Amino acid sequence: MRGKVFQRGFALAGLSGIALTATLLSTPVSARAELPAKPSAPTTVTHTNTLSTAVTKLMKGNGVNAEAKALATYWTADRMRTAKSIDGASTLTRSGSAPQQKLNVRPQGISGSVAPAVKTNAPLAAPKPRGLAPQAYYPNLPYYHPAARTNGKVFFSRNGFNYVCSASIVNSEGKSLIWTAGHCLADNQVWSYNVSFVPSYSNGYRPYGTWYARTLTTTYNWFYNRSFADDVGAATMNRNFGSRIADYLGAQGIMWNQTANYSASAFGYPAASPYNGAYLVQANGSTYNPGNGTIYMYSGLTGGSSGGPWFRSFNGSWGYVNGHNDFIYTNSPAWMYSPYYGNQVAGLYNAVRNQTS
Repeated sequence: MRGKVFQRGFALAGLSGIALTATLLSTPVSARAELPAKPSAPTTVTHTNTLSTAVTKLMKGNGVNAEAKALATYWTADRMRTAKSIDGASTLTRSGSAPQQKLNVRPQGISGSVAPAVKTNAPLAAPKPRGLAPQAYYPNLPYYHPAARTNGKVFFSRNGFNYVCSASIVNSEGKSLIWTAGHCLADNQVWSYNVSFVPSYSNGYRPYGTWYARTLTTTYNWFYNRSFADDVGAATMNRNFGSRIADYLGAQGIMWNQTANYSASAFGYPAASPYNGAYLVQANGSTYNPGNGTIYMYSGLTGGSSGGPWFRSFNGSWGYVNGHNDFIYTNSPAWMYSPYYGNQVAGLYNAVRNQTS
């Protein structure tokens, strides 16, 4: 659950506000001068992923490739195993019971969806070392299965400690995005660093290597206001093996402004009891609408699963991210909550969809 690194950060990506100034020159007395349009408020916040001194000391040479190799070296199997869940009392676990509300969550604007990217150029990974347990409790997918290789574990540091979350690869024009919870990237206006993604992670085994995040983005309302209805984040990944991550491994689709109730397939790497964070876990259920900008489902996933996707229209291999593991209430720990994917997700996705490496 929550650790001692960087104050639990959630990842949101964003835009900076732009101050507009206008000067009216020699306006005729009889004319009505129009005031300049008021600039729209920023909806996202973006930050460059940085490396700690412990990582930079491992660098041999300069540039992104040297940084990526140093980061992969830093995240040893032991460091990955001992990294703690970022989800704590103020993030994944919220005290008390869910509020009883009469609000209906409904589409906030035009519905949108981006289809999965099913074509990949990844070679088959090296054979799995003997003695390693299966990849998941459910559904026990082989590492090369689309739902395994497009899901993974996020490793990052904050305040000198190492933490974990979950994430999925999402399709975009830039072919470089992973999608997660905002608090995995930033929290209390403090950003994570050393952010890496290991697709198809299984008990220290990383068949498709370690991918290095270039930029982190989250929503403005998460970063500055800690609004759980806006706790969404995205990271743009650097290339690995000469390829962008979605080209190499494929990518799931994403949807927003859909109905709040649907059949969901949730994935993640829960690390709190009864799980240990070593394997991918799946939970299926129906989503419900408590109001207040969130949805929930009966799940049983625990801390460490934050950021893991809720797939809509999932066919066993491919689907559309339409929610994610975000938080639970202590009085009903089996029920997992997610932000409702509305305009805030559309804004975040549109801010990062063209970012590439």
